[in-house]
Amino acid sequence: MSQPANEPVPAPLLRHLPRRYIAFGLIVVAIFLLGALVLVRDNAAPGSSSTVETFSPAPSSLVSSLASVPTSVYDTVGVDSPTNPVASLRPTGSSPLWEATIDGGPPLPVLFFYGAEFAPYAAAERWPVILALSRFGTFTQLGLMESSSTTAFPDLPTFTFWQVGYSSRYVVLQSVERYSSLNPTGAGYLGLEQPDARQASAIATYGTGADAFSLVDVANHWVQRGSSYAPGVLDGLSQDQVASDLAYPASPLAQALVASANQITAAICSVDGDEPGAVCQSRGVLAADVKLGITAPAAH
Repeated sequence: MSQPANEPVPAPLLRHLPRRYIAFGLIVVAIFLLGALVLVRDNAAPGSSSTVETFSPAPSSLVSSLASVPTSVYDTVGVDSPTNPVASLRPTGSSPLWEATIDGGPPLPVLFFYGAEFAPYAAAERWPVILALSRFGTFTQLGLMESSSTTAFPDLPTFTFWQVGYSSRYVVLQSVERYSSLNPTGAGYLGLEQPDARQASAIATYGTGADAFSLVDVANHWVQRGSSYAPGVLDGLSQDQVASDLAYPASPLAQALVASANQITAAICSVDGDEPGAVCQSRGVLAADVKLGITAPAAH
């Protein structure tokens, strides 16, 4: 039944509530909204809108631990990695030796690394490259890095060779990190470094194209395209945890990284005159010589 127009309409129930209840209700609503806001903020994806690459140096203690893996570990592992088999470097069949000079010094064979900071296979391959090079010289600067969180094998612990510092009497490190780990718009990773003409020639010859991440070229005599072992062995670890595991030759992780490093070491020895002798004549490297079919150091 409709109400007569002159009959007063009952006031809303809210008018009959005590004001203290209304105030308490408003406070509860405010607390709920604030909690929801915090929950949304905490569960939001981390921002990746930065367009400026920043360098995060690896602690000297970490760099030192990679350089001080015991010889006994290299010798015990040799080239054996049963759980995570290691792909061998392949000979190029090319006779010209890729050499370079540093600060007017004598020509030395070049180890060239072509990678990208976002790429998981490059993330994996830097580990044995660093281990091998640490047997011939000293890294004075390495940057900490993780592979992209949106690719296969996400967030792998690794390093970057962007702004790398390395010195050696036996080998020259040349590196190009083509792209960074930054993808601010979601449309592509930011460009970082460009190869020079000689490096571009190696990429075109031994890579699969402009996006061959990674490529290791040892003096134009030996190449490794992609990761030499399955990158998943690094999953969920930090750089410090990986470095600590390298002291245990029974560890599947240590076996993969050290077996690969022994092969890279043998390849370097084959082009640098088999020096230093303590490294190149060690049991682990001699096992890698047999694996790669190296019978004598290359003429230098």
